[in-house]
Amino acid sequence: MARLRRLGVPCPLCGRELTSWDDRASRALGYLTYQVCEACLCEEYGKTQAELRDILEDFFGMRPCKGI
Repeated sequence: MARLRRLGVPCPLCGRELTSWDDRASRALGYLTYQVCEACLCEEYGKTQAELRDILEDFFGMRPCKGI
């Protein structure tokens, strides 16, 4: 099972530190030049965190680790 890692890189939109989940979710949604945090993705698409995670699981088969 994958573990959540802090990447030491700030989100370019809000400044929060990115995690490995943020990186995976950003890349899946086409943010190839730079990655943004899950909160900014939710805001961008007008979804709650649970809704965004459901979308990522349904379309891409991605789930965050149980710790987040």
